[in-house]
Amino acid sequence: CLVGLYQVAVLRRTAEQAYEPFRSVQPPFLPYRDASCGPCVFQLSILDCLKGLQEGMRHGWFSMERFDITSYEFFEKVENGDMNWIVPDRFLAFAGPHSNQIDEDGYDTLTPEDYAHVFGEARIGLIVRLNKKQYDRERFIKNGFRHVDLYFPDGSCPTRDIISKFMHITESETGPVAVHCKAGLGRTGTLIGLYAMKHYQFPARAFIAWNRICRPGSILGPQHQFLCDMQESMFQAGAALKRPGVSLGACAEVGGRSGVLGDEQLEDVGQGERL
Repeated sequence: CLVGLYQVAVLRRTAEQAYEPFRSVQPPFLPYRDASCGPCVFQLSILDCLKGLQEGMRHGWFSMERFDITSYEFFEKVENGDMNWIVPDRFLAFAGPHSNQIDEDGYDTLTPEDYAHVFGEARIGLIVRLNKKQYDRERFIKNGFRHVDLYFPDGSCPTRDIISKFMHITESETGPVAVHCKAGLGRTGTLIGLYAMKHYQFPARAFIAWNRICRPGSILGPQHQFLCDMQESMFQAGAALKRPGVSLGACAEVGGRSGVLGDEQLEDVGQGERL
């Protein structure tokens, strides 16, 4: 995978060109799976990863010349915020803050105040919380940020209503948005992925790979297939934005498989803690 990524990032080959020398390798390369503890329900290939980087570079989200490895390695650490840009200068994913600096198990945690300076420097104006409340939102608001709650269960997929609200809120925001759930991986990556499909025509499988390159462990369980099932409707919603006379509000309502069905209705309440 690293040899292929080098070809895409440095030699500027397409994903298909980079992978071509490896197609005949036997036995074939093992696929990647998610970070959950249950059975693997969705597999990503090396080619998916190459396509993810290719798409990210096509949108100007990554270049070898501009990438700041020092900043990335600093802020990805839990003690420094556990945060990563998924869409640079547009969407930052981070782990959910806590009310106190030490959690119930005795581990050090970060509070809303710990994020205020960094978010201010990044020009972030809006924080979107997707998990159950673990801190008072007023603590962000008092530091000059807007804050929105769009809760849906851990390990599940967003409903039509959640998707529409997320699109409307973020499309109305001119600056960067910080999004978190419990761990900042599953629910967070899923909603950012829907936005990326709508506004950047970023294919679902490629986005899942890109998201994991940026923030390892992102997208879990049924969320993989959900994004794939939503791809066409999000592409159509994005295309509608370019039509004369169509407003962002009108495009916020999307079709496709946006409900949470069957086992997906059940919240995996321990997933965020395990990750």
